[in-house]
Order: sequence, then C-alpha cells, then structure tokens
Amino acid sequence: MDYCNLSVKELMKRIGDKSLTPGSGAVGAVIAALSASLGSMAAELTLSKSNNIEAQGYVEAAKETFESEAIYLCDLVNKDVQAFEQIVSVYRLPDETPQEINNKELKIQQALKTAIEIPFDLARRCKNIIICLEDVAKFGHLNILSEVESASHMLIAVLKVAKTNTWINMRSLDDPIYANWIDEEMSRLEDLVVSTYDRILTVIKKRNA
Repeated sequence: MDYCNLSVKELMKRIGDKSLTPGSGAVGAVIAALSASLGSMAAELTLSKSNNIEAQGYVEAAKETFESEAIYLCDLVNKDVQAFEQIVSVYRLPDETPQEINNKELKIQQALKTAIEIPFDLARRCKNIIICLEDVAKFGHLNILSEVESASHMLIAVLKVAKTNTWINMRSLDDPIYANWIDEEMSRLEDLVVSTYDRILTVIKKRNA
C-alpha cells in the first residue's frame, strides 16, 4: 500500500486504529514532507514577488530540494511500515532447532539494521530540508517568514522522532561497531540541524524587527 496516496482522513484513521502501522516513524516522515511542502510554498511566493537575482538563485535551489525531499519522504513513509512489518515477521520465525535459532537471530539482526536505517535516513532528510529553509529565511519574502519558522519547528520534532526510533531498535542490535557509528552520525546530524534551526530563528527575528 502507498500510504501517501491515502486521503488525510484515511491516513489518520489508519494511524489511529489498533494496528501498529503506520507508526511514529511513518508519521515523522509525513510531517517532514509537510515541512518541505511549506518550504516550497515559501519559495514559490518569494520567486513570484522578488526581483533580487541573488535571492532568486538561492530560493530556486531551495525549492528544488524541497520538492525532491517531499517525494523521497513519501517513499520513506512506506519503507518505515515495511521495515516494521519485516521485524514482526522475523520474530515469528520458528526457533526449535539450533539451525532455526541461528537463522532467526541472523534475520532479526538484518531486520533491525533496516529498521535503524529508515529513521536515520529521516534525520538526514531533516538536515537537507532545514539547510534550505535557512536560505529562504535569509532571502524569502517577509510575508512567508512565519511559514519558514513553523516548518523549522516541525523538523526539530521530526528529528526527535528519528532519534527515538533509531535508539529503540539499537537496543537489540548485536553490532557495537555499527551502533557506535550510528550514534556518532546521529549526534553530528543533530548538532547541524539544531544549530541551523537556531540561526533561522535569529535571522527571522532580525528581519521582523
């Protein structure tokens, strides 16, 4: 199923029912996609009203990124659901014999890495989007700065969702080298996203003064 093809009401109903999918990771991807769409709106409005050639170059590049990230994130929604369903499936595998036990554990570890990579990728998408939001905060039309700020707030929330879903799957992972690498990269991404977020708020505050 392509969850991004559902209506908003249908998606909300599926999220709210007793099944575990789509869950928080998929919801985070939807919110990140909406943040990118807000960025696209802000960029489009700026381009329609600005004659600043330098500003147009930055904003056009940002708009292209917003649009491509929104498409990518729709696919990530579905991948998150599939990753969770894969984990559920492998935990149900038989484990009566030593061979079955070994096979099951191997598949569990493989499924966990997939389930880690999806929210980790979501964090990377947050980084890509918020960097472009900073450009729109600097060069965008004054009337759309509240949209840029709101989109940035949303990405901070999504980053936390990504961290939570990465961590929960790492608890059962038997690969400390991979886990340490994910930890380090996630910390780097968090620092970059938060520092960019802080700059966006500063820029918007100055431009609104």
